[in-house]
Amino acid sequence: MSEKTDAPVVVDLAEARQQRIHDIHDARLEAMRSAFSKALPLAGAKASGKAKKKTKKKPR
Repeated sequence: MSEKTDAPVVVDLAEARQQRIHDIHDARLEAMRSAFSKALPLAGAKASGKAKKKTKKKPR
């Protein structure tokens, strides 16, 4: 006969709670980032076509 010595799994409830809170805050931060990028897109984000050349005005 062989005895199994399986130790019960110990769950750290404080660590699990911190991980859940971290995930909630991370999701909220990602939502805010996407909202800001939608409302105020960065100028460098567009990669369409060539950049326009600025012409210098001739002094009169």
